[in-house]
Formats: sequence, structure tokens, C-alpha cells
Amino acid sequence: HGADVPVMDASAEWSDVLDDTPEQLDEHEVDRLGRYVLCRRLADGGMGTVYLAKAEGPGGFERAFAIKRIHPHLARRKDLVEMFLDEARLSARIHHPNVCSTVDFGEADGTWFLAMEYLLGESLASVVRATAETPELLGSERWRGLVARLVADAAEGLHAAHELTDERGRPLGIVHRDVSPQNV
Repeated sequence: HGADVPVMDASAEWSDVLDDTPEQLDEHEVDRLGRYVLCRRLADGGMGTVYLAKAEGPGGFERAFAIKRIHPHLARRKDLVEMFLDEARLSARIHHPNVCSTVDFGEADGTWFLAMEYLLGESLASVVRATAETPELLGSERWRGLVARLVADAAEGLHAAHELTDERGRPLGIVHRDVSPQNV
């Protein structure tokens, strides 16, 4: 490997890398963000934390969302808030069946958040974990078909982002820099 190519340490715990199991909120975590009730922590990343949340409305109306909230210590940095704002503006423009839709963005209780549709299902991380537990799946025709479909669908969604243009038809040059098993 070249000196500038990052290589994952073979001793790294894949369970840590691939862990996307929802966690209960800690006692000190805020359980409401504007009109959204935060139910579970889904993932932590470099810029923020993603929560399973619900919006409540009249007559018992409820709808699930994934809320990405910028980390409080990063919300004080103007350059990082601007990056978060850019993410919100760009992601709201992408409309494709293989891309999770952005439905809301704002600031509440002193923190910025992004609300996305919540897709119920398994992440690629959980599929990888399951195959580690049953390696005989790897040689099956069905498994190869599933993997091919997952890769093709992810590529189509990424293509939609890469081909995004502004109002005048000029390419925006979007590159998704966080394609990971937890995000697929």
C-alpha cells in the first residue's frame, strides 16, 4: 500500500465499525427538538448524531423521521455550521428512490438539525454482520444477486447526487464522502 493510503487495522473490531443498533437516549439527552420527539439514538458521526424521532400532530397524528443534529461543540464553529447548511441545501434537492429524502431543516433549542424520511429496514452493516454469522450464504446464487442489487441501487442513488444541477442546469459537483455500511 502507498504511504498516503489509509488502511484499516486488521485488529479493528468490526462490531464497532458496523454497529448501527438503535440505543435508548441517555437521561441527560434532550428528548425533544422543536416539533420532533427524539425516541432513540441511531448513530453518531463526525458532524452529528442521528435519532429516530416522531412528529406529533392533532388527533393523534404521528410520523417517524430520522433527525440528524449537529454536535453541540461543533455548532459553535461558523465554518462547520456552514457545511451543515450546505448539506441540508444540497440533500433537499436530490429526489431519487434510492436516496433518503430531506424533509425539514432548521434550528431549535440552539442547535441545527436536518429531518429525513425514516426508512424502516436493514442497513448494509446489519447484512454484513448476518453473513459473518452464516458464511455459507456467501457462495449462494441468491446472495450474489442480493449483493449485485445492493451495489446497483447504491450506485444509482450516488449517480443522482453526482448529476445534480442548480436552477440553471449547471452541475453542482456533489461527491458523497460518507458512503459506509451504516448509511446504505
